[in-house]
Amino acid sequence: MKVWGVGFVALSVAFVSGAAYAGDFADPVKLLEAIYDQYAPSREFPDDDLITAQQSQRLNALYDADAREAGDEIGRIDFDPYVNGQDYEIKRLKIDKPLYAGGKAIVHVTFENFGDAQDLGIALVKEGESWKVDNIWAGGEYPFDLLDILQAPLPK
Repeated sequence: MKVWGVGFVALSVAFVSGAAYAGDFADPVKLLEAIYDQYAPSREFPDDDLITAQQSQRLNALYDADAREAGDEIGRIDFDPYVNGQDYEIKRLKIDKPLYAGGKAIVHVTFENFGDAQDLGIALVKEGESWKVDNIWAGGEYPFDLLDILQAPLPK
């Protein structure tokens, strides 16, 4: 009986935490907190499916097109835009309050990745009742605009 109880509790916790992540986010900051939780030191790798579920239909369609066009090769993106790098050791994460305009939310996110300061802007759009990530950009030493990269011709 004890084994069943422990298993039920573990299954319940896993289900609730997964449901909370995969659910609707009416608050852009809560959404970004859930995404950046995937990069916590306790996780070896972020769960791509959970992150994809929190991206806009437009952004996911661009990622899908990139994968199709690239075939077996590396596509337009060879880094993780959420950390502006291939590897990560996130410290001092700060997610600012959103600015709202034209049905979008813009959130400023800063952190250190292996000691290097990162300064990202993240645009979110409403799909149904939930906010979804629609673009990410960075300045600094390694600047990028995710939509610009994904909409550009495939590198040869």
